[in-house]
Amino acid sequence: MVLHDHASAAGSGLSGRVVRWGTVFAVWSLPALVASYSNYISAETQGHPIAFWRALATQYPGWCVWMVLTPVVFAFARRFPVVRRPSLGTIAAHLGLMVLALAFYTTVYVWANVEFRPSPLTVTRAVVGSVFVGSVVMTLVLYAATIATSLAIDYGRRDRERELRTLALEAQLARAELHTLRAQLHPHVLFNALHTIALLARRDANEAIRVTVLLGNVLRSVLDSGSTDERPLREEISLIEQYLAIELVRFADRLQVVWEIEPETQDAMVPTLLLQPLVENALRHGIARSVNGGTVVVSATRSSDSVCVTVWNDGPSLPGGRIGRRGVGLRNTEERLNRLYGDAGRLTIANDPRGGVSVKVCAPWRTADASSEESLASAIPAYARYSVAGEAVSDLVVTSPADR
Repeated sequence: MVLHDHASAAGSGLSGRVVRWGTVFAVWSLPALVASYSNYISAETQGHPIAFWRALATQYPGWCVWMVLTPVVFAFARRFPVVRRPSLGTIAAHLGLMVLALAFYTTVYVWANVEFRPSPLTVTRAVVGSVFVGSVVMTLVLYAATIATSLAIDYGRRDRERELRTLALEAQLARAELHTLRAQLHPHVLFNALHTIALLARRDANEAIRVTVLLGNVLRSVLDSGSTDERPLREEISLIEQYLAIELVRFADRLQVVWEIEPETQDAMVPTLLLQPLVENALRHGIARSVNGGTVVVSATRSSDSVCVTVWNDGPSLPGGRIGRRGVGLRNTEERLNRLYGDAGRLTIANDPRGGVSVKVCAPWRTADASSEESLASAIPAYARYSVAGEAVSDLVVTSPADR
């Protein structure tokens, strides 16, 4: 296994070097071909046509020098950075490398022209001066361009590294928020459920056992969610079904719960522990404040490229000035949506035209692997209503839209 990992790493490193050298070759080959073609056309225009291979042979070797020098210049740019007031040592190092590059380039260029020109090169003072000046200018320009390219690549690499670190920190923060939400859920659910169990233990031991099992299911679902940021909507509904079954014992006939779940939303991915704060908010601020109780409707619909989950209660409406306010639970939910989806995730709270308050959460449409999930239809029908008889929770009763 270790040998395999080392072999994979070595193969990856070799592949990276091949790609880098291939890129260097391609980048320098382009101006070499342009210069060769320009030399070829110039000879044709002056009445001294030459074969294209000769034009290529006189120009290409000089550009090959820069293919070889590119990694050296890159290394110098990192070892002796020229930004932010370079020191005298840095300037001297780059000048020394430029002199070596000039000597290397000029030697190869002169050799190629002597070796492959169709007619002998007449060496005069003017020719030597022209070649030297041209080599100096070429070296300065190409050295500066190589340094600038190195700086641009390094800046781009650092930007990508900063972006990756930022994404990693955001992911860690999202997981921390999820752990915090889970930690907040535990004592709250435990306190209410244990209080209910304590009351039932004196009157109905069997009902107390049933609620204890429901509580265990809720806690198991929360713990099983692990550190995943998302899970299928059906798992969220399963958790809330167990949670509401406990609450129905507390509220008795003061609470009625209606599910309106579109079948195609069953596999939609939503933030983990999305529904619990919304439902708890509806119970605490809507149903608990009404003497006669009320109804909570949990619905899920698909809207073009998003899935929207709405929790509505028919309790007291919010005063106009409080519609924009968020409690801790809703504020945490909104921040998690923003971190997970940016502008594509949104939470809205409003007074509903039917009366009461609705909280709507929308997230980008993404589905889970249907083959690894159970169908929600086997657990909760598309339209289902909990009903209560006395102090006990009745079975799930299916109703059609017309029945409502």
